[in-house]
Amino acid sequence: MAKAKPQRPKAFQVIIVAQSQTNTSIDPFEAAILNRMFDRWGISAAPNWNISGELCSGAAIDETVFQTMNPGIKCNCSNNNSCRITGLRVYDMDIAGTIPDELWNLTFINDLDLRLNFFTGPISPAIGRLNQMQYLALGNNALSGPLPSELGRLTELISMDIGWNSFSGPLPSSFGNFTKLTNIFLDSMGVNGTIPSTFAGLRSLGTLRVSDNALTGPIPDFIGNMNLKILRLQGNSFEGPIPASFSNLTSVEELMVSDLSNGSSSLEFLRNLTSLKRLILRNNNISGSIPSSIGEDRNLTQLDLSFNSLTGRIPESLFNMTSLVYLFLGNNKLVGPIPVQKSSSLSTM
Repeated sequence: MAKAKPQRPKAFQVIIVAQSQTNTSIDPFEAAILNRMFDRWGISAAPNWNISGELCSGAAIDETVFQTMNPGIKCNCSNNNSCRITGLRVYDMDIAGTIPDELWNLTFINDLDLRLNFFTGPISPAIGRLNQMQYLALGNNALSGPLPSELGRLTELISMDIGWNSFSGPLPSSFGNFTKLTNIFLDSMGVNGTIPSTFAGLRSLGTLRVSDNALTGPIPDFIGNMNLKILRLQGNSFEGPIPASFSNLTSVEELMVSDLSNGSSSLEFLRNLTSLKRLILRNNNISGSIPSSIGEDRNLTQLDLSFNSLTGRIPESLFNMTSLVYLFLGNNKLVGPIPVQKSSSLSTM
């Protein structure tokens, strides 16, 4: 499969554990697990981390940034001079096969990054043992099967990326336990069913991405009550209309909803959304006119309202916006002339 290279979520925080390197040693049980996995995967340590000697030494416990080691670990050696693995990164290294069950015995891990590999098979329910996990990144693999409800035991999660896989079945209602979660990436992962009502409890979310799945039913009203900056609901089988509660998303910067069936929406909910930078509402049975207030948004760089049933004139203010670069209004019922003069920033129309 082709592998995209997503950016690490902005909420990601580097694991830094600075401890004295004297009289410390890794837990032998964890050392054996790590060495077996690395041997099976045919990979060796990064230059700034010594796998052949004491694992929890050098870059594994100093202030070396976690992302600069690949592969790499971070350790915490504060527990009576016994070091435990708290971070494991094996990113984009073409590792294939199932995720070893013994990984789930590294119960002190709070950051796990296995993105952009070729891992297959299901996520084991044993992942629920890793209840200190804060950053979980398993995206861009070939994982399959239903998502285990035991994922909901990871109540310390701040960011979760499990998108771009081949899962099946619904989103577990246990995801509502992630009350500390700020970013969740569920794009293109094969899930179906509705968005569970328990998601209403995810009040810390800043990013919610569930595009390109087989999700159905209406878009829940409670999403409009979240303090989101990024919301992507494209490419599913949701039913319209767009919830009126979306008018409460006053902090949202990226709003992307497409391909709604049934129901008719208007654009009235946009009047309070003055932080928008990207607005894509393609093929959503939207009727009525385009509010002229959209042209007053100084941050908007992309506007796509194509394949709807919009009527009336195109607000001339859209062509004077100094930030707008991409404007897509095709396949509507709009009338009137297009102004001869337009902003120099508008490159694609």
